[in-house]
Amino acid sequence: MKHIHYEDENSRYIAIGSVEKVLCMLACWVEDPNGDYFKKHIARIPDYIWVAEDGIKIQSFGSQAWDTSFTIQALLSSELIDEIGPTLAKGHDFIKKSQVKDNPSGDFKSMYRHISKGSWTFSDQDHGWQVSDCTAEALKCCMLFSMKPPEIVGEKMDPERFYDAVNVILSLQSKNGGVPAWEPARAQNWLELLNPTEFLADLVIEHDYVECTGATIQAIVLFKKLFPEHRKKEIENFIKNAVKFFQDTQMPDGSWYGKWGICFIYGTWFALGGLAAAGKTYNNCPIMRKAVDFLLRTQRDNGGWGESYLSCPNKEYVPLEGNRSHLVHTAWAMMGLIHAGQAETRPDTSSPCSKANN
Repeated sequence: MKHIHYEDENSRYIAIGSVEKVLCMLACWVEDPNGDYFKKHIARIPDYIWVAEDGIKIQSFGSQAWDTSFTIQALLSSELIDEIGPTLAKGHDFIKKSQVKDNPSGDFKSMYRHISKGSWTFSDQDHGWQVSDCTAEALKCCMLFSMKPPEIVGEKMDPERFYDAVNVILSLQSKNGGVPAWEPARAQNWLELLNPTEFLADLVIEHDYVECTGATIQAIVLFKKLFPEHRKKEIENFIKNAVKFFQDTQMPDGSWYGKWGICFIYGTWFALGGLAAAGKTYNNCPIMRKAVDFLLRTQRDNGGWGESYLSCPNKEYVPLEGNRSHLVHTAWAMMGLIHAGQAETRPDTSSPCSKANN
């Protein structure tokens, strides 16, 4: 119970996710049905409630910080800053306030926790659990805001808070150059044999992810441009090792396996973004050319892309049934091709980006 109470206190009774939330709440109820621990859990149940068209559901996590970061990046790319200043300023304020300001309490290493000061979570500051790609995307937003007029988007973040975020990202990279989501990947793979679920793989221990590696390398490269002397050698090694991770994990067909979205299109988008940030191009990088070939081969006749969820368990690309395309998959594929310079190298109307736009 000591460990359960520690996790509860450090996540403000949200817990790391909905499954742990239920189990920790049940344990507190067994300990004392009328106690404060159980009452505090009850107060945070609304954080997980999602009212859909067909009734109430429980979501796995909140995604406020993640959603806000991508929304802000999209708005900033629109070059309409003068017209949407108040919206950007509110988003900037939310992201700054959502940064985790401290490490877990007490002797957090003895409780098997990693540093969190300077990170962002998937949801909000209360959650407390650092996530590598959420930290990267929010950090990118704050760095982009730091280059905009403060009278429009609000005051830029203090440099020390940028340094704290980078410290978390650097601390998470594995020896193979990959980056995990929550904490350093250090457990033995055989522990996955204890996985109690039938529909989710690789969830018992932490693993390195193409998506997290792609997101973090983009943030680190932008940080390097703004703060070129800060931990210079470590950052250069981070970038070099991340690129090697992409080289080592590319599939024979040129794609990358994505674990946080469906699936090979998703992973390939993040890998191409990371490679482009590291200075790789279609002309100087063979694995980027292979990835572009994969995306070109999988484009549908109507110009879009569509991938089946079956790609995830089968671990090979499976097109969406019925020769259909999916709007989100098309957006991911197009962003991957843009990262690979295809919007510039293929300006004619027969290019894949042009076909998808038509």
